[in-house]
Amino acid sequence: MEINAAVFRKVHEPLTIETADIDKPWGREVLVRTAATGVCHSDLHVVDGHGRFPLDRPIVLGHEGAGVVEAVGGEVTTVKPGDHIVACLSGFAAAARNAFRATQTYAPAAS
Repeated sequence: MEINAAVFRKVHEPLTIETADIDKPWGREVLVRTAATGVCHSDLHVVDGHGRFPLDRPIVLGHEGAGVVEAVGGEVTTVKPGDHIVACLSGFAAAARNAFRATQTYAPAAS
């Protein structure tokens, strides 16, 4: 499948809109037709050369978005094609349970 993506190629250079080929989703992957996305501050760190990943290859930035599920891999059980979703592909500390409760505004320090 062919998509358009904002691609980082070089530190301090503008992102370029490029066509890329992607596979059908498999395993726990979900393909989303993106309706809106943004480039957040952690993405700007990459553009400034402070990424935690190697910066010697192209990177598709933007990990916060919203859209409609187009297809799912065989292990996906929580969403299905046609579902509207909001995604934020960020890691979190499993010990920080309070961060996900509506009544709490803080997460205790993980030990």
